[in-house]
Formats: sequence, structure tokens, C-alpha cells
Amino acid sequence: MNVRRGSRQAGLLRASIVPFVAALTLGVGACANTIDTDDLEGKLGDELSADAGVDPEKVSVSCPEDIDAEEGKEFDCTLTAPNGDEVTVNVTLTDDEGGFDAVVPPQQFEEN
Repeated sequence: MNVRRGSRQAGLLRASIVPFVAALTLGVGACANTIDTDDLEGKLGDELSADAGVDPEKVSVSCPEDIDAEEGKEFDCTLTAPNGDEVTVNVTLTDDEGGFDAVVPPQQFEEN
């Protein structure tokens, strides 16, 4: 599926992503107590794709490497939609075991 800005599919993707909040648990690396970034990226991509009705293979997520697994840690990941649009995902770790909340802030979709 090719999603274009202004198309029905792009609107669906935006409408589905805006209210997205996930509370999931990730794997934590045994050596340095850091988040498994590949696991995080996969879970975010799968959840956001499912909410938007988009093939998860056509969505990519990029998060920082070497994130310490400590409660309250905040960082941003970037989701790239099938049409190439990028969306910021705010992630907050909810515990030291890899639990997290993820929010896609709606203000990034406001027209100026």
C-alpha cells in the first residue's frame, strides 16, 4: 500500500497514531541493565501499525541505543510511515525491568 499525504490511508494512519499510548514490557540486557532497543523498536512498530491498519513491514522505528533501564527515563523514538512521513514517539520507562509507556504527541500533526 502506498500512503500519500492527504490520502484516506494517511488520514487513517494519523488518526490511529495520535491517540496511541502503549504500556508494554521489554527485554533488559543482562550485562549493563540497558533496554533491548531492537525489541522496543519492534513492539512500537507492531502496535502502531496494528492501530493504523498498516502492514508492519512497511513501518520502521528508530530509537536511541544503550538506554539505561531506569524508572522515569524519557527519550524519543522516530517512526517512519509507509509514505516516508516521520512521527515522534515519546517513551517513558515505567520501571527498571523494561516496562514503558509510549505516546505520540498530537501537536506534531497540527497544521500551521
